[in-house]
Amino acid sequence: MHELGIVLSIADKVLEIAKENDLTEIKAITMQIGEISSVIPDYLQKCFPAAVERSPLFEGTELKIEILPARYLCHVCGESFSLEEFKEAEGCPYCKEKQLLEMLTGRECFIKNIEAY
Repeated sequence: MHELGIVLSIADKVLEIAKENDLTEIKAITMQIGEISSVIPDYLQKCFPAAVERSPLFEGTELKIEILPARYLCHVCGESFSLEEFKEAEGCPYCKEKQLLEMLTGRECFIKNIEAY
């Protein structure tokens, strides 16, 4: 379960930002996780208490998770489409291309926002 390592890394980065900005309270951390990333949002939530133990600044901090949908771009016709559309068409839903496709979004895992004082 690499989510524990991710949570601890997030905690370290947030603590670094808090120190640089003289923050005394962290209300919430919003993460964006790609729909087909290897990160399991439920596991991040379950591992978050380990981050809370790293600093009293995390007391009462909420971990919010937003899922970013996977999107593809077809380099033949120039259209973009969702993972669901890709699966249904077994390729580009517009021109049926199967090879010249680029994933635009869906594998991300990053801190979007930190609500703090």
